[in-house]
Order: sequence, then C-alpha cells, then structure tokens
Amino acid sequence: MTSVRDPWTRAVLDAVPHPMLVIDAGGAVAQVNRAASLVLGYREPRELKGRASHDALHRHREDGTVYPAHECPIVRASPRQSRTPAREVFIDRSGRAIPVTWTVSALPDDSSKLLSFHAANSGGAVIARRLPSAADIRSQIATGFRDPDLTPLSIAATNHMSLRALQSILSREGASPASLIRSERLRHASELLRRGMPPQVAAFESGFSDPDTFSRAFRRHFGVAPSAYSARSPRGTLR
Repeated sequence: MTSVRDPWTRAVLDAVPHPMLVIDAGGAVAQVNRAASLVLGYREPRELKGRASHDALHRHREDGTVYPAHECPIVRASPRQSRTPAREVFIDRSGRAIPVTWTVSALPDDSSKLLSFHAANSGGAVIARRLPSAADIRSQIATGFRDPDLTPLSIAATNHMSLRALQSILSREGASPASLIRSERLRHASELLRRGMPPQVAAFESGFSDPDTFSRAFRRHFGVAPSAYSARSPRGTLR
C-alpha cells in the first residue's frame, strides 16, 4: 500500500502544477506541493508540513472572527465521497483572504485525503492560469539572466509552479532551466570578452556571482580560459 509519506507520493505531488496537499487521519498536513505553499504565502512546502490543516488553510474567517475546526467543511469532508467542487475562503500567511474552489479525494492508505484547490475571483469563477510554454521560459531567462539571483527555483516561483513542472516543460526540447541560464550568461560573457572587458568584470556583468565558477563553466563550454579567449579575440569597442 502506498504511503502518503513515501518518495513516490512526494515526487508526484511536486510535479503537479496545481495546488494540492495531503491531510492525514489526524488532520495534519502530511504532504504539500510547492504550488500550494506559494498560494498560501510560504516559500517552502516544509513550512506547512505537520501543521493542523485547518489552521494552515484558514485560521480565522475572512472577517477576522474565530473559525472553529469542527465547522470547516474540509475537515468534515469524507475522502470516500465523490464531491463536486465547493467554495471556501483561505487565509494566507500574511492574512490575505483568497477565495478558492476545492475538492477532496481518497488516497490508497484509506485514512488520508487529498485536497486540491484553485484560487477564484470574487464571483466564484476559477481563475484560469496558463502554464508557461518553453518559449515563455526562454524569454524570461533571456531578459533576466544578468540577475545573479535568477535560478530555476526563482523561475518556478515566479510562474507559481513546481521545479519539477518547470523542468518537465523544458525537457521536451532537451533543455533544462539551469543549462539555459548558464548558456545565456556564457554567451553574454563571451561577447563582453571579445569587446575587451576584463574576465572578472565580464563574469559579474553576465550574472555570475563567483569568478571561479565562471572560469570553470567558461572553460568547459569554450575549451579555453576566459583570459585566453579574451587575448585571442579581436577587440571591439565597449558601449
């Protein structure tokens, strides 16, 4: 029987781009994917694990009054029942109210339930969020690679999706977010070196935060050290 805490379950949840979490028999959050943690205002899913699910989702009502757990339809929902989507208001970490539609489903261990939800507008309609295409992600990298804080995780967070989902989109083209970021940075650095910029400055201007990391990556990509590449390249005019 599959456990809600085994690596396979964690991998599947993290690959799903829609907010989902597993509530164990005691009402605690057993598993949660990155999409759900981001909607609820948490940078990392681990910040939610082990918390009482009712408190994690809506520790009080939208008007600030007490919301007893025994009145919560999610707490009362039976995972064995087939449910149509219902509406609730979640309260994120900062106290912001988020109208959602939600459903619960049974899991193989027969004691936990899977909660899936989608943010909704004030009229109750689900907000449709198109997943970014590979072209969208490439464009984000092409415009942001100079930022040393741009990483696969930051791109996933910006697009409200898991890292696995981001990697899956690019893998269809035989690429990865890390390789695309590195390639853009190295391409830009090589242009700066050809125009006479010192290697260390070219590294920082291209988004590398560590010159040694830049030097190793450059040598692997171009077959020569940045200084040697710069020396053999015709000098242009820096602008």
